[in-house]
Amino acid sequence: MDVLKRKLVFNETLNESNHSINSIENLSNEIFYEIFDYFDGGEIVKIFSKLNSRFEQLLHSSFILIKTHFYLFYYEEIMNKDHELEIFSNKLCSNLKILFINCSQNIIFFDAHRWEQLILHYYPQLEKFYLTYYDGINNNNQYPIYTGPVNQFSSSFWIQRKWIFHVQINGIYNKYMIYPYKKTWYNYIDDNNIEYSTSTSLIFTHFLTSSYDEMIFEQIKRVLTITKIYHLSISKEHSIHLAIQLINVLRDLITLKIHSLPSDETTSFTFEEFCTIASFKSRSKIAKVYIEEINDINDFHNISLFCPRMKFLQVKRFNINIQLCLRTFLKDIYNNNDICSIRSLCFDVRTMDDEIIQNFDIMIRSEKLLFDYTIKHVYNKIYLQWK
Repeated sequence: MDVLKRKLVFNETLNESNHSINSIENLSNEIFYEIFDYFDGGEIVKIFSKLNSRFEQLLHSSFILIKTHFYLFYYEEIMNKDHELEIFSNKLCSNLKILFINCSQNIIFFDAHRWEQLILHYYPQLEKFYLTYYDGINNNNQYPIYTGPVNQFSSSFWIQRKWIFHVQINGIYNKYMIYPYKKTWYNYIDDNNIEYSTSTSLIFTHFLTSSYDEMIFEQIKRVLTITKIYHLSISKEHSIHLAIQLINVLRDLITLKIHSLPSDETTSFTFEEFCTIASFKSRSKIAKVYIEEINDINDFHNISLFCPRMKFLQVKRFNINIQLCLRTFLKDIYNNNDICSIRSLCFDVRTMDDEIIQNFDIMIRSEKLLFDYTIKHVYNKIYLQWK
């Protein structure tokens, strides 16, 4: 409902009253429903929940739950005792469709079995579940202790509903999230065989520098006590050396998404890094890689070093000549057995026409870079596949 319509409805409701209104208590429920329509569920609870018994009844009415699209926020004072959640849930309607939970500092929210029982008992018709938990360090520089099993939120209960667990490292705190499955870059090609049990992702949203490395790995250590990570996404440019460390720690990765690699960074490795890189050939599980920006012709080579078993590579943007990059990379594939696993490339292009495809095709054939391959364009993307 837009603002003009809300004003008209509100004024009409007032005009229909047969007596003067000199107190907010004399306003009808319908007027309060219109007022509530300006706020989301969390704001309504915070503003009106402690005023008086009338507002408490309004907040727990099925009309208000529908009016706010079933958004429900439990804030900390409601959650001080374990049994309060069940008591509060018992007051709500059982046909709840969407549930939002925001919380922090209370590790009981990671009891997946408790959530399963709560949802099955109180919300059997729930279709979408959103849980956000902020795991921050307390005044004693300690996280709340987590003692539960790993991958609690990957049981059949969560997989059947396609409610996926994700982690975001954002500065000094870890943000844990559960929300309905969303189609991702690595499932666009083959979305008929999605493994929801291995959909947990770790996302870095802040710039990563060497001064934060120690804290980053402490946070990752914390994450791995809670869940395995299968997809890593880094939204900012980062060091090749840090990428090697991250992949070495996150042993279950099957996809990697990075923004870019620094073009001015030295690529000399320590003996320990050489040993780590060598081990990736036998134990790396990363099959799909996405890089947002290619800035240097050596980026392909560097990516292949720490993802030697990748089968699919997608590039969003080339900041250098795309045809030169493609030629160099395909020559490396042809001449280097270390990166022979890759079988598919995907490139975003700003303008797409048949001439671009023809130029690539002519280059590949004339220079014999590939045999038994297909090349096509779909939605401003070039897909190159070979056997």
